[in-house]
Amino acid sequence: MNYALLVVNVTALATILLTASAEGKSDQKRKDIRSIRFLKEQLDLTDEQYYEVVQQSDRTFRRYNYTLDLLCDANISLLEEMARQDPDPVKIERLTRRIGTMHTNLKNLTVEYFDNVRSVCTEDQNTMLASLFKMIMQLEARCEQCNRVDCPRKERLEILGQMNFPLSQNE
Repeated sequence: MNYALLVVNVTALATILLTASAEGKSDQKRKDIRSIRFLKEQLDLTDEQYYEVVQQSDRTFRRYNYTLDLLCDANISLLEEMARQDPDPVKIERLTRRIGTMHTNLKNLTVEYFDNVRSVCTEDQNTMLASLFKMIMQLEARCEQCNRVDCPRKERLEILGQMNFPLSQNE
């Protein structure tokens, strides 16, 4: 068994369990709205733009939270299987693939949310959007945890913070 994968999954499980126990569903809804308010303030969205983002993001947030719930369940199932006297490698493989699919779904929902916000932004607001998402996704913090020296991804992150994203296809 790949022990690095085990460590990553156990860490993810602990994070999800701690996050889930610390916040109720209504707290999560307030957190989602606050994140949109944060974007409203940072991007100086008009009330109309803000309302549009809230409307577009509601379904995305519901799907995101549902996927997080499924991911938590799959991580617990994986840990239960690994803790068995005689773990079934087929079940472990199935669960790890399921967890990977859910991580992909979460990233796709992040992209959807980004597109929702971008679709209402002006050209000037889109200039700041990449920097905000880089911060929200905590990519720089992940670079600090990386063990690579002189990693080219750090430069790519800096460039992303300076990019002006084209307006959405809907414009």
